[in-house]
Amino acid sequence: MSEPLDITTISDDEDTPSMLRTTGVSTTKHQSQQAHLEACPGYLLTFPLGQWADTSYPFALHTLLSLPWYYSTRKDGFFLVLHSCLGRAVAGQRCGPCDNLGNNENLKKIILRYTSGAHDNSPLVFHSISGLVEVVRCKTSIIDVLHLSCLNDARKIIGQEGVIDVHKQMLMALSTQRIPRIDHVLCMGFKHGSGIHSMLEMIKKAAAGTYHLKGYDEEDDLQALLFLHLGGARIADIAHHVFGTPSVQTIRTCTTVPQIIPLPSFPTCDKIQRNIVASFSGLLDGLGVSGQKMLHAVAMFDELAIEKRPRWDNKSNKVLGICREHGSGTSLEFTSEDDLETMWDELGGGKIHLAHEVCVCVC
Repeated sequence: MSEPLDITTISDDEDTPSMLRTTGVSTTKHQSQQAHLEACPGYLLTFPLGQWADTSYPFALHTLLSLPWYYSTRKDGFFLVLHSCLGRAVAGQRCGPCDNLGNNENLKKIILRYTSGAHDNSPLVFHSISGLVEVVRCKTSIIDVLHLSCLNDARKIIGQEGVIDVHKQMLMALSTQRIPRIDHVLCMGFKHGSGIHSMLEMIKKAAAGTYHLKGYDEEDDLQALLFLHLGGARIADIAHHVFGTPSVQTIRTCTTVPQIIPLPSFPTCDKIQRNIVASFSGLLDGLGVSGQKMLHAVAMFDELAIEKRPRWDNKSNKVLGICREHGSGTSLEFTSEDDLETMWDELGGGKIHLAHEVCVCVC
């Protein structure tokens, strides 16, 4: 139904006197719909839970691309309005161009980036503020790691330079100083897992004579035994102080060479048997010959010239060097000075004589 309305018209026509004229008109249904039109709100852009438009939307992208919309933040949300927006729409709705904005490819990519995250290699302009903050955080952590790596590398290089200097010092110490048994000092350092600095200190102490190794190997024992048997106790003692070989007392205690019992007077069968067993027991064990198996050998006896002087044997406490023919007629055991004086008197009187030959057996 149409409703009548009174409209007053003011005319300024010169031919018509100024007067107020009232015209009656009626409204239609189309005019009623136009009364419900409102301003187009634009396209409402939604964000995932926990995200905000201020930090999730790539505002800088408008400086790179010619995007056909502009953005606005209002109380009821974040809206995108097309440049070709009609400006008015039915209440509670948006105009047709703004309604089709959801199909825009650029907008779809923007929504995908702030929903799933932008690629690490994407240009910075495609990132939102929160994405830029994350990029800066990652780059800062990488820079910190690189700084720490550089610091560690520098410390390692400095440490290696120090080790090289210590190696040079050790080579200088080995080349300029004559250190006895230096190979044993180095072996002991490697055995204990000592570092280069500890080994250098050991070498310096060994050169100064304040560090002495207590252990000896088989080669050292054999060298000391050779000095002892070829040169006697004095030569072995000199080798002990000069070359660091075991002392005479140590080599006599640790030696594995069987001891031959010297016989100051005429030999007896029991002592001869003991010397034979001491000489051949180790040899039989090395050949793998059991005690029940018969083994033949050739024994040759001969006499060797010796220096005519008496010798004292500390194992038997007897005086050696007296002839066997007359040695049994006197006491050859050393118990006091009187025994020595008696022996010298008998030597001077011709009762006993000094031996000038010794009988040896070679097999």
